[in-house]
Amino acid sequence: MKMRLFTVLTVAFICGCSKSDDGPAAPPEQTDMEKVDDLVYRYMSQHAVPGATLAVSKDGKLVYAKAYGFADRETAERMTTDTRSRISSISKSVTAIAIMKLYEAGKLGLDDKIFGTDGILGDDFGSVRPYRSYITDLTVKHCLSHHVGGWGNTSNDPTGMRNELDAPQLISYIIDNVPLSSPPGTSYAYSNVGFMILGRVIEKISQKPYEQFVKDEILEPLGITSMEIGGNTLSDRKPNESRYHQASAYTQNFARRDANGGWIATATDLTRLFVHVDGFPSVPDILQSSTIQTMTSPPFSHTGYALGFMVQGSTWYHGGSFSGSRSHFVRTGTGMIAAILVNNNATQLDALLNNIINAPVTWPDNDLF
Repeated sequence: MKMRLFTVLTVAFICGCSKSDDGPAAPPEQTDMEKVDDLVYRYMSQHAVPGATLAVSKDGKLVYAKAYGFADRETAERMTTDTRSRISSISKSVTAIAIMKLYEAGKLGLDDKIFGTDGILGDDFGSVRPYRSYITDLTVKHCLSHHVGGWGNTSNDPTGMRNELDAPQLISYIIDNVPLSSPPGTSYAYSNVGFMILGRVIEKISQKPYEQFVKDEILEPLGITSMEIGGNTLSDRKPNESRYHQASAYTQNFARRDANGGWIATATDLTRLFVHVDGFPSVPDILQSSTIQTMTSPPFSHTGYALGFMVQGSTWYHGGSFSGSRSHFVRTGTGMIAAILVNNNATQLDALLNNIINAPVTWPDNDLF
């Protein structure tokens, strides 16, 4: 009897010890969307980013939209999926779409001259006559593809000059005071000036302000009503617009950047727009397939930039950078489009977005559009 009792107690003791020796229970495995969120939070932590918004579409459906962190760190205002941020140079893709709408309607040609007697804008800009070298050679295609022949961003972006001037006044100032260095079409040099000029081309042909034409002809027909040109100062901050956490974010003339970098939008706005020019049959495009092909095909020897879109094989993308904000969108050949916006200076945002869309996850089968 004693032996039997000893055996029972020994077994109980061993069982009890074995349970405690297992250690703490393993944490629950992350869900697929938690893996995506973890990528964003890690990036925000590493780059001191207060807030971010993300939107991902697959086969024409908005499968994920998420806001992270703070729209305003000082007031603890949270980011939401309706928070708008500066998209900066992604505005160039917006402008390119607008130009291609006019091209498709037969209202301009990509090889049309811009300045001079035979140009779209004629003698509307600049006061020096005859025009300086190469000015009257400039075409719509040169501006769309950054083959302007100068006026590049690398050393001293001319669009940062004379803060008190609006866009038309600044273009005239540049034409009169900053000569082109080479014939248009001969070399690539990323140029804000070229797209600022395209904004005036759109205004001349449409007889509407640039912003209004884009809203009327592109955004509102797609149900995008929250995109607009941003303001200059903190007091100009629009409703539902993020705060930018760099003092220099509010010291420059942001609004005059309109066609080359002035829009504010949500990540969902951008995804909705680019779904309708992606060339896939999942949802109707607002441009013909041949027009989209032209828009995304590099017209000169520099193969990394087409007409308002950076390209790498079947992947199209563009980033945006202005003090206190960064943005990036990508369209892949597999039917995915994604956009991410952050409200501070940061690097490698394109790498983050690529990691997100290439993550080994199963995206939800829903449509948040």
